[in-house]
Amino acid sequence: MEEFSFYMPTRIVFQKNALENVGTLVESFGEKCLVITDKALINTGLLDPVFESLKSSDLKFEVWSDVVPNPRDVDIERGAEYAAIKGFDFLLTVGGGSAIDTAKAMAAIITNGGKCSDWYGNKLTKPIAPLVVIPTTCGTGSEVTHESIVNNTVTLEKDCIGGPFVSAVLTIIDPMVLKNLPAHIMSSTGVDALTHAVEAYVCKAANPITDALAIRAIELIGKSLIDAVEKRADESLEDVMIASTMAGAAFGNSDVASVHSISEALGGYYDIPHGVANSMMLAAVSRLSIPGAIKKYADVAKALGVETSSMTDEDAANAGVDYIEEMCTRLKIPKFSELEVVDRKDFERLATTAANAYETNDNPVMMYKEDFIALFEKLYNQK
Repeated sequence: MEEFSFYMPTRIVFQKNALENVGTLVESFGEKCLVITDKALINTGLLDPVFESLKSSDLKFEVWSDVVPNPRDVDIERGAEYAAIKGFDFLLTVGGGSAIDTAKAMAAIITNGGKCSDWYGNKLTKPIAPLVVIPTTCGTGSEVTHESIVNNTVTLEKDCIGGPFVSAVLTIIDPMVLKNLPAHIMSSTGVDALTHAVEAYVCKAANPITDALAIRAIELIGKSLIDAVEKRADESLEDVMIASTMAGAAFGNSDVASVHSISEALGGYYDIPHGVANSMMLAAVSRLSIPGAIKKYADVAKALGVETSSMTDEDAANAGVDYIEEMCTRLKIPKFSELEVVDRKDFERLATTAANAYETNDNPVMMYKEDFIALFEKLYNQK
């Protein structure tokens, strides 16, 4: 066994209807907090019990709701400046991956100063400001990872503020937030969590602890995601919500791979939601990557519930990818060829970005610029 490390400084509280108890859970962090979320989520009323709970605990708070999909550096820097001037004791973010990444990057600038571009990579010299996270989708995993993905508005690519300082102090997992989540969002974020788990498991940076978390997350998603989307049974919602967090802990201590290389290129240039981009690429990239991790992809198939006992590992691995394709069809995940924003003239640029992404090096099969272009062409022409 090779040497590895596993880092998890974030306390996790899993509790049904925890939104009604937020004030009690966070009051030890101070008396004044900034709630970071987006306007659409506020309009759903989902945050009403959070606000009421904060008030009941006599906590003072303000709301910063300028979160956008694929968080932009300029918005983050504006939010960090506002928060620093106001002198909040801690930040509380409620939302999906965009809200969480926004809050992490804001928290990094509050304590370290400067701009986003000063801290890309693993450069922070101080821990981020105290941050509490409440995820509202079953896909981000960012609530337990040690990085914030930022849209660079100069390069139109995604950059990362990462390292051990970029961690929430507390994550509150309430599976009931999924009850009224639109089906298309639960579908794409659920397959996003599956992507996190699969890539954490098959990539070259995997270790025994991340393998255990990832394979269990795959089992839970395979068992419950479709039921969660179609029926909203409490047990299924619990399964996919905790699976998302487990997958985040897995890839946060392992890595992702070429699916993410592509999704970050698509998100940076076209502003395609991260979960959608990952979901539409998972099966195709997995198929190409099987030769580099045949046994592990066979494990993925079995964990998803595919009957593989009479198959060779290679056949099982391909059967697992077949199942992912079927799952994505049933969940109505859009196809690459259906996105009006995609233009063939951009393939070389997108492929260059994907090939240069750090996680490409951890894909089971090394992919080069030409491989990404070929994949884009194939999926673009797929009906």
